[in-house]
Amino acid sequence: MQQLTGLDEMFLSLDTGRTTGHVAGIAFFDKPAEKRDELAFLRERVAERLTRLPVLRWRLKSVPLEMDGRYWVDGPVDIKEQVIGIRLPKPGTDAQLHEAIDRIMAQLLERDRPMWRIYVIEGLEDGRYAYVVKMTHGLADGSVLWMLFDQLSDHPTEVLPEVPMSAEPRGGKAEMLARGLIGLAKKPVKGIKLQAETAAWAAGKVRKEGLRFLPDSVVRMLPGELSKPVAALANKGRADGDAKAGSLVPSLAPPKSPFNGTVTGNVSFSYHDFAIADLRKVGKLVGGTINDAVLAVTAGALRAYMADHGGIVERPLITSTPISWRTGKEKERFANQVFMLFQPLATHIADPLERLKFARETASAAKANWDGIPSHLTRRASEWMPVVALGPSMKVMSYLPGTYAPKMFNVSVSNVKGPAVKPVFGGVEIGQYVIFGFLPPGCGLLLGGQSLGDRIIFSATACTDIVTDYRDLPRYLKESLDELLALT
Repeated sequence: MQQLTGLDEMFLSLDTGRTTGHVAGIAFFDKPAEKRDELAFLRERVAERLTRLPVLRWRLKSVPLEMDGRYWVDGPVDIKEQVIGIRLPKPGTDAQLHEAIDRIMAQLLERDRPMWRIYVIEGLEDGRYAYVVKMTHGLADGSVLWMLFDQLSDHPTEVLPEVPMSAEPRGGKAEMLARGLIGLAKKPVKGIKLQAETAAWAAGKVRKEGLRFLPDSVVRMLPGELSKPVAALANKGRADGDAKAGSLVPSLAPPKSPFNGTVTGNVSFSYHDFAIADLRKVGKLVGGTINDAVLAVTAGALRAYMADHGGIVERPLITSTPISWRTGKEKERFANQVFMLFQPLATHIADPLERLKFARETASAAKANWDGIPSHLTRRASEWMPVVALGPSMKVMSYLPGTYAPKMFNVSVSNVKGPAVKPVFGGVEIGQYVIFGFLPPGCGLLLGGQSLGDRIIFSATACTDIVTDYRDLPRYLKESLDELLALT
């Protein structure tokens, strides 16, 4: 039994009927050498690994009177309801596959069952097939999504310990009432402990950084333009090579863009396949990383899209990028250990090399300022979020016109390092891996991917009522990369 934090509740609150809070990993396989019942194989595999994957057995339970939030509680799993087979009608084109996945992702996950599904999609051209692993982000972050693929493969990279399944159903009214009362009693103690740890962290920073720590911290916590006067004073006298203190929220109001509006349930995806070597080559142009290259390529693609769809925005767009605070010492193996890092995107810069330099500088600054706050305590602090109000307020936001919906960013960009070795299922290796993300109210586009072997497929999850020509984004991404590769 594991209690939800405010962060978990925030992701669950995205299930508004117009928006969803679930994500999916899509694995594509080539035609196997020997024909088999793929659905039966995967159902058997999931059933045999359930003892090592308690996260697949959890379902949502509330504490009476909302005294101490909600919990993930162990319970039985009906494999036939959770692992589902779909066969495409002939000829089984990629367009038919995409339509099937769009329908899967539009459906909310029922809260009285384990909040995940695995779909086996067969009938693709050339004998190919796909696994779609769909999971609510309220249950765990994207790293756990990939962990499921690894743990269900023929040879997991790590053998997880067995967690015996409960002999009796958990989460009865009496048990949850008792847990709620105990949780209420412990909350003041938790609060005092959190304050003490925060004070100890601050004292350590003062010893290391001196009195500069205080103005730097104020700058980081002040939002957007309000931070600039304080930042000017805090950064006075710093050497050019030193990291500058800056706000963790670059702008109070991101610029208007063709990627923002009223998000509807019409969401689809398209993608482009990159070679990791090409991205590494681009990053090295400015002594940067693969992530810097991804941000520069993304900025160039979005700039080109805007040029063809109403004009380029003069201010840089603001992007939201997930950042992990996992240390390896967490008690919760399956949980959300991720937050959002906000930074400007170089969509306002015409020169591709200058865009790359801007990406490197802003990414380095955003990371340095993130490291300047007690991020390791953020997840625990989220326990004090007003979770009862999250669901209703998010529902209201989802129905507001896009121009009025409050937002902190224009687009989401996610780039995750994946495994070098491709997992194998029943002797068949995963050929490609694609992410299908989620969209919060007001934000119509997420660009993200996870590397697999020497490739990374960068997918665009888009609200088709906002980003109408989302199918063109792979072309814009390719042209942006080619422009940077020409400089190498």
